[in-house]
Amino acid sequence: MGGFDHLQRFVRSRITRLALAVSLIALSAWAFLPFVGYRISSSAFVNAELVRVAAPIAGRLTRELPRKGDFIEHPTVVPLIEALSRDQRHLLDLVSRQALAEGRAALASRQLGEIATTDHELGKRTKIYRDGMIARLGHELDETQAERTGCLAEAQQRRDISARMEQLVKSGIASFVRSAETSAILESIATRCEMADAKLKRLQIELASAQDGVILGDGANDSPYSQQQRDRLALRRQDLETKVLEENSQSSQIAKEVTEERERLAQLSHFDLSLPAHHVVWSVAASPGSTVSEGQTLLDLAACEHRFVDVELPEREFEKIRAGAPAFVRLIGSDAWTQGQVLQVRGSAARADDRLLAAQVRKPDLNSITVEIGLPQDDAEADRNSYCNIGRLAEVRFQRSGLALFDGVGQLVQRLSGFFKHKVADIGSH
Repeated sequence: MGGFDHLQRFVRSRITRLALAVSLIALSAWAFLPFVGYRISSSAFVNAELVRVAAPIAGRLTRELPRKGDFIEHPTVVPLIEALSRDQRHLLDLVSRQALAEGRAALASRQLGEIATTDHELGKRTKIYRDGMIARLGHELDETQAERTGCLAEAQQRRDISARMEQLVKSGIASFVRSAETSAILESIATRCEMADAKLKRLQIELASAQDGVILGDGANDSPYSQQQRDRLALRRQDLETKVLEENSQSSQIAKEVTEERERLAQLSHFDLSLPAHHVVWSVAASPGSTVSEGQTLLDLAACEHRFVDVELPEREFEKIRAGAPAFVRLIGSDAWTQGQVLQVRGSAARADDRLLAAQVRKPDLNSITVEIGLPQDDAEADRNSYCNIGRLAEVRFQRSGLALFDGVGQLVQRLSGFFKHKVADIGSH
């Protein structure tokens, strides 16, 4: 009975009743003050944008396909798709065009070599012809010179005979007819000497022209046949050199295209995926080793660094919530509060969010607004094992303007409540 009396006296004591009353008042104030100092909404959840990865090529998935729920700490490159077959028709067409251009260039080069050989032979023939022509004209010039010298000597003799004949005619020894014949022979010889002199001048001109490389004569061109062939070969050589240059240029251009096409096919033979850091694999739409088609969705990555909370509030709060204002978020089941920042506010009549999101966002009710609150990036690493808490429900508080004092009062009440709880526990232990 002693213990019961002691307990009865403790319960009926003034200190106990005062402590109980103060505790109940503090508890009531602690529960009521947040609604005075904050706008509270429990209809909230964590969300994040998704990065959808689709197959750029058709092929087979590798075994290194990320698993659902994997957290990516650092940027990583993983082989994702191996192509089953490649379309090499364009590459084969380029290779055949390159071989054809190289073949035409080689053929034109061989023709240039043959033209060079033929030109060398024609050059020797031209030189022989020119030297022979110069030698022949030199001999003809010598012959004409000798003929002219003889003609002049004969003409001088005929003049002497004609002079004596004229004296004989005057003396009556010779007839006038004989003197006329002598004069005619002298004129004939003088004419032949003039012809020899003209021929000598012509041969001198032809010889000088032949020494300069131009052949003069009846029925002859200004150059021999071999030189004319060399001129035609020179024109042909220019055409072939132009063709070789064009074919080599085309071959070089096609070689670059072949290299680029081989690199493109090498890239198409496999696809390596660059996984961004601080993302979690939200969903996987294909199995490792399966065959996929081009454009098929493979997986979705959720950005843990850019998480946000979607909150639904009454429409009357629209003017009181501003972008950039602070907001306090607590996940349901947790005691830790995190300060975020209001990113945007949308009315109930606004169109639905078209972004690719991890959590489903329903259209807000009539006379309601949707507030988006950004979360700090520091919490993403800590939540890596729980899909970065995406989709988790949360409680959100928005501080009322002009009532920030209640925040300090609430904290004071919490401390007083804790103090009295300890006092009551100490008295109960005694």
